[in-house]
Amino acid sequence: MEMSEDQVIKYDEMGVIDGSTVGLGRPMDRDIWLKEVFPEWGTFLNYEIENFKVEEGKGACWYLGGPSYAMKSRAGAVFTIDLYAGPSLFTDRSYCGVCKQSGAEKIHWMRVNPHVIDPWKFKRWDAVFITHQHQDHMDFYTIQAALQTSNAKFVAPPKAAHMMKTNMGVPEDRIIVAEWGKSIKFEDMEVVFAPNFDVTVIHTGVDTPMPFKECTVTYIFKTEGGNFAFLGDTHYHNGYKMVGDEYEIDMMTVNMGNNAPGYTDKASPWDLWRIGEALNTKVLIPMHWDNWANCYEYPDLLEYIVEKKGKGKIKTVVLLPGARYVHPDD
Repeated sequence: MEMSEDQVIKYDEMGVIDGSTVGLGRPMDRDIWLKEVFPEWGTFLNYEIENFKVEEGKGACWYLGGPSYAMKSRAGAVFTIDLYAGPSLFTDRSYCGVCKQSGAEKIHWMRVNPHVIDPWKFKRWDAVFITHQHQDHMDFYTIQAALQTSNAKFVAPPKAAHMMKTNMGVPEDRIIVAEWGKSIKFEDMEVVFAPNFDVTVIHTGVDTPMPFKECTVTYIFKTEGGNFAFLGDTHYHNGYKMVGDEYEIDMMTVNMGNNAPGYTDKASPWDLWRIGEALNTKVLIPMHWDNWANCYEYPDLLEYIVEKKGKGKIKTVVLLPGARYVHPDD
């Protein structure tokens, strides 16, 4: 079946399909279907990030759903943090830290949040930041897209850096090992590598827990509008009082979820309040709460706790996938 010019599906400059062309008679198979409908947002968000201008005295990031963020500097440098472009999956006790903590033989992780970004369609991509080596943070699909379409550097703690080099084909000259207490600069954006205390990841893939600094890191992006801290997956730990005393943090984002009886995977809304208080943050943004069906949490619980306990010291901002956050405006 040959298509006339009027039967060809049309896209706008943002990769969004012209709805009037979708139902036209034309060839269709599974590969065409996947290409036309996935990711759900096409390249809409890629286009927005590419064309957005960060104003003087501001900082900007985009929430991509689950654990994932993008950032852009005033000079135009583009970064992703824990971008997960993968599917639903399961993990078993041979590797999974959550299984080992809970005693479960296998856990299913059913993805709830939409794919709002196309990792193959960035026109500029300066660095891929990874907080730890879990599959939904050290994402194979994202890493391969960045390898093949950009000159991006890959920034990760020692364990994840080693795994990217040995298992995923990332050249050593494109890897930057994130060591606590050090920092790196991409054009006008300085990123500090601060301590992180993710108790689950230190059990992942091993029988004896690994040191925190081998597996996990907090990234603090020093924007003109304030310092943005990305904590990835962590639990409350008294060490965050030390981090709060040493580093100035204006906005922080950390995983949140509902823990079923018998296991502790995500930080609870109460844990988030305690972490935010310890870090002396001004703005607290939950993430990961919308990612997996088995630990989905309602963000209004966090808002309630912060309002009752914070006495105006901390503001909660809840973002949906695709939302842009500008500090201090928002």
